[in-house]
Amino acid sequence: MKMTPAEFQAFMRRYFAMFLLGFFMCLISAALSSTLWIDSHWRHHPDNPSYTLLASAVSTLLLCTGHLAMVRGFTWAMWLVLPVPAVALLMTLSLFGSGLNALMLAIMLVLALLALLVFNSGRHREMRQRLIELRQLRR
Repeated sequence: MKMTPAEFQAFMRRYFAMFLLGFFMCLISAALSSTLWIDSHWRHHPDNPSYTLLASAVSTLLLCTGHLAMVRGFTWAMWLVLPVPAVALLMTLSLFGSGLNALMLAIMLVLALLALLVFNSGRHREMRQRLIELRQLRR
């Protein structure tokens, strides 16, 4: 059973902003924390740019694959997405006391926590449940 255009518009109006907020909060928190963590721990290492690129590529791959699977209605999609802000949070916590700017650390901490909060919100859960229902209807 297909969604009518009016149902699709209502679905997008209700959930699209939350979907994008979750994606970009994860992306920004992962980018900031991995870049600063690698630069603070391996500052003078000759392969520092390669490690930064590898960390960015892995987090981008996990986020894009997880969100694509989420849109397709797979229940396991969250297990690809949630490690990204969790690892970003742990990386940020490990940077406390390293001499980095306290405001930057606070911003990174808040971004990672907000990303986890978005995925735990009621609207995001509703969206995931509705996407799972749509997947079951397509079968």
